[in-house]
Amino acid sequence: MSNTSPSDQSDSQTTRITDCLAIGSIVSSNSHMDYTVEIFNETDRERAPGPAECEFGQPVFIHKTIQDTEHVIVGVIYDTHLVDPDQGRSGPRLAQGDQKQFTPGYVEERTKLAGVALLGTAEVAADGSIENPSHQMPRWTLDVEDIVERCPDGVTRAFHTGTDGGILIAYMERLLDLAGSLGAEVMLVLLDRLRESFPTDEHQRVLDVIEKDVRWQSSVDRGVMR
Repeated sequence: MSNTSPSDQSDSQTTRITDCLAIGSIVSSNSHMDYTVEIFNETDRERAPGPAECEFGQPVFIHKTIQDTEHVIVGVIYDTHLVDPDQGRSGPRLAQGDQKQFTPGYVEERTKLAGVALLGTAEVAADGSIENPSHQMPRWTLDVEDIVERCPDGVTRAFHTGTDGGILIAYMERLLDLAGSLGAEVMLVLLDRLRESFPTDEHQRVLDVIEKDVRWQSSVDRGVMR
């Protein structure tokens, strides 16, 4: 049975970051752009995220105030790992093949960890919406125990909307490199989400071109997709 109620489904369309579902907290980082998040369970939160709310390709954000200005740092879940401390203390390894190593710290109980790749930043307006999205590498380092929240579809759309109303996806090459062998797959999941948020023919044509480029790069450079 899904943990997502009808109100949660409608909330996913909101363009504001207020009252979003907290899905976990940061426990470590593998690089400036790659963070490990411990997913909340029923003992951490009364409303723990369901499987569909912290799934592969789910956009997320961290809300931080920097130099008196509110920002969101936007990322995406690109992998997960289940940890059972009773099965050994050597530490889990998420990465395979050409992926970088995913090495969270010591944990005391069974838990689910997620790898989150950062995509960019945006400023938070007074009404809780986001503005001035940037897909450049975030300058700021996140902190242990920073809360990671599920990014509503409306906010995801705003983060991918350029000043001319077109689709903005300037992080693609960086994400493909960071996520390694799963880069193409996570990018394709993001493109599927954007198809639902940008339904016009013009936007769909742009997404078609980007998808073809991702599949071509993957087949030629990585040999992942066929």
